[in-house]
Amino acid sequence: MIEPMKLGQPTLTGRLIELEPLAPNSALDLAEAANHPEIWTYLDEPTPDSNAVAALVAEAVEEQQSGLRIPYIIRDRRTGAAIGSISFIDIQARHRGVEIGWAWLTPDYWGTGAVREASYLLMKHAFEAAGAIRVVFKTDSRNDRSQRAIERLGATREGVFRNHRILRDGHIRHSVFYSVTVEEWPRVRDNLE
Repeated sequence: MIEPMKLGQPTLTGRLIELEPLAPNSALDLAEAANHPEIWTYLDEPTPDSNAVAALVAEAVEEQQSGLRIPYIIRDRRTGAAIGSISFIDIQARHRGVEIGWAWLTPDYWGTGAVREASYLLMKHAFEAAGAIRVVFKTDSRNDRSQRAIERLGATREGVFRNHRILRDGHIRHSVFYSVTVEEWPRVRDNLE
């Protein structure tokens, strides 16, 4: 029998950022970073105030306790500031697959390489430490910026799930799926490094 994937939740450190496990008290750290409407355009959440950020953190922690999610805070290594969040979601331990999602970053850090490095650190951990054979990314079909960013990671576009979700505003979302397989990981890793 093949051993299931074991992700754990270690702190992961890169050149620009550090991924710190999200905790119940993380809402205070994330409130300022989250207070930008443009972050939430495609994430199906209202622009969070401090109460909404606390609710998002509580939901992430609850999903973590249920084994559904492994959430992280993205911190700027230079300043220590919380600048966003990213998670392992859709964890399929038996099939050794996982999605990297719920990624958001405060706009001052867009284009700095912070989310790219966060994605790299999570993929490296999934493939090299946890035994993953597949890492997935998905995004709203309207979110061209996110699609280009995922493609720059080296992920392969697999297709579109049409009418995948109904968002809070009633919009019917089509989701674009991408993946990196364990066979592709050495090439993707080398390009990212």
